Order: sequence, then C-alpha cells, then structure tokens
Amino acid sequence: MLAATLLVAFSTASFAKDKNADHKLLNQLSSTFKTSQQIHWTSKGEYSQAAFNFKNTTAYAYYATDNNELIGFGILFNKTDMPEVVTNAIKAKYNEWEVVDAMIFIDPNGYLNYFVQIHKGDKALALKITPAGKSSVYAKVAFGK
Repeated sequence: MLAATLLVAFSTASFAKDKNADHKLLNQLSSTFKTSQQIHWTSKGEYSQAAFNFKNTTAYAYYATDNNELIGFGILFNKTDMPEVVTNAIKAKYNEWEVVDAMIFIDPNGYLNYFVQIHKGDKALALKITPAGKSSVYAKVAFGK
C-alpha cells in the first residue's frame, strides 16, 4: 500500500510548499478525527497510524512514535476519483504506466501534495505531485505480482 511505502519519509521530508495551504481541509480532518467514535490505531515502528471515517471514506492520521507529534493526514482515493491535475501530470510523463494506489497527504500546516504509486512491467514508482501539477519521482517501489 502506498501509505505504508511513503510514511516513514513523510516525517523527515521537506515538502515544496505551494503559496496556499488548505486550512479548511486540515481543520475538517482535525475536527473529524478528534470527534470520531471509531478509530483503529496501528503501530508501524517509526510512526503510528490512526484510521477513521472522513466523509464516507477512510482517512489516516499519522503520528511520530518518538515524540507523538502529528506528521499529517492521508486520504486514499482510487484512480477514477483522481483530481484532473494529478491525471494530467501522470499522462504527461507516465502515460503508459498503470496507477496502483493514490493518496492526498496534508501536513500539520495545511500544505498538501498528492502521492501516486504507478507501475509498468516489473517497475514501480511513487510520484509526488503538487497541487500545481508538478510531478517528481519520490521513490522507487518494490512491485510484485
């Protein structure tokens, strides 16, 4: 799963930030998380993941294990629900690759990026795509059939 592949790096990554943070989404996620009755916690070593329901989809809150600070929130989405900016960024450089997994990640300051795992043959990549549509290879990912 993409979230598991990328999360360790989220805690130390320096995100290129667009000028506008999405404070509204951050506040909605924070509020929903704080009032959720059903939260499923999973320890992943360097971070803890809390799954909760956000607008009828599963969202995740990620906390650093060493200091219990919020790393950010992630929301998985399927390839049919990808924003146009993400679809266009993938088509521009990776048109023949297949989308495996996709998520939006929003940090504690409200800055967001999209992360998409794609594969072609036996190669797989995790892409970081900014809200402006700039894509970069975030990581090479092990992909098995």
